[in-house]
Amino acid sequence: MIRVLVPLDGSRLAERALGALREVGGRSGAELLLLRVVAPVNPVRLGRVAPSGPGRTLAARRRIAKRYLVRVRDRMARRGFRARALVRAGDPAAQILKFAREEGVDLIAMSTHGRSGLRRVLFGSVAEAVIRRTPLPLLVVRAGAARPRRRAP
Repeated sequence: MIRVLVPLDGSRLAERALGALREVGGRSGAELLLLRVVAPVNPVRLGRVAPSGPGRTLAARRRIAKRYLVRVRDRMARRGFRARALVRAGDPAAQILKFAREEGVDLIAMSTHGRSGLRRVLFGSVAEAVIRRTPLPLLVVRAGAARPRRRAP
């Protein structure tokens, strides 16, 4: 069975990778590993110290991320996919790469904003960091890319 890592950030754009997988993977019996990486909050960077401390904020964000992934997992299960919902904390690109190694995934499927120039420098690109550092095959869906069309049987 093919194991596909699908990093999700909660956005519709990120979920476009799921649409592409429905087109190619739904018939293959692929297992989807839905991963949401929650970056730790640095209260000093926010300009103030959080009253409950950064740990509690991170715990709350992890719970929210898990609820989101469970909804996505259940939706994909209704479409015939086996899926697991997993949350990690840390740098998104580093955690995606670490998770892929630890779980022995066969493919990473993810979306990208397709930023260039100054926007890429300012905001970075998780997808670009993963592309540059992984030996695994990738399915990258770019923002603005045409949605896959279904062919008549």
